[in-house]
Amino acid sequence: MSAIRTASGTAVKEQKLPLSDRIHDEVLEMVIRLSDDGEADTVFTESALVEQFSVSKAPVREALVKLCGEGVLRSMPRFGYTIVRLGPKEARDIMEFRLILELGALRRSLPKLPDAALNHVAEHLAASHSRQGQQDVWSIWDDNMEFHCLLAGLDGNDYISRALRESMMIQKRIYAQMHWQSQHTLENRLNPIPHERIYQAMLRRDVEAAVEALRQDIAEGTQEEK
Repeated sequence: MSAIRTASGTAVKEQKLPLSDRIHDEVLEMVIRLSDDGEADTVFTESALVEQFSVSKAPVREALVKLCGEGVLRSMPRFGYTIVRLGPKEARDIMEFRLILELGALRRSLPKLPDAALNHVAEHLAASHSRQGQQDVWSIWDDNMEFHCLLAGLDGNDYISRALRESMMIQKRIYAQMHWQSQHTLENRLNPIPHERIYQAMLRRDVEAAVEALRQDIAEGTQEEK
């Protein structure tokens, strides 16, 4: 853990990511850039990454296993790891899956939802507001994913939350890829307004308004702002 200084000069602690997570993020960004450059046939090997990052095999192997689990890479025994191609069809299929899953869950949970459950949504939004400013696309998508998984989990069905999280982990790469292709940066700003609209409709117990706000957020979630 290291110390950094804010604009006012106050020292704060910065939590370092585990080595395997940092390698995971670096390789994921490489995949995003390679896909944009038309080099999606690149093969990653454990030995090459060990040399590139000057680390032992263990964190590299852990990062590669995680990337395979997220559908980013595919393991080819005795050959290496190839990039799993994601295109418009995959993006559309995941969006349609999420619409079926999330809208149905919200329609079922909101009419019987206790007020205390809405407090958890309010707490998430408050935390999001506190992180306003320039962030990377990974942090923004993680915030988005936690919000949607929170809503999906209000009904108490763990299978819905689990399936949603798995699909959004794949969609995370689609979101980053689209942002990179349009902006050539992986920096962005968190926009809390769509989530706030959903929450306000939920507070009013307006099921149809909440479902429509949720539908718009899902449909527009991987589209770049013009």
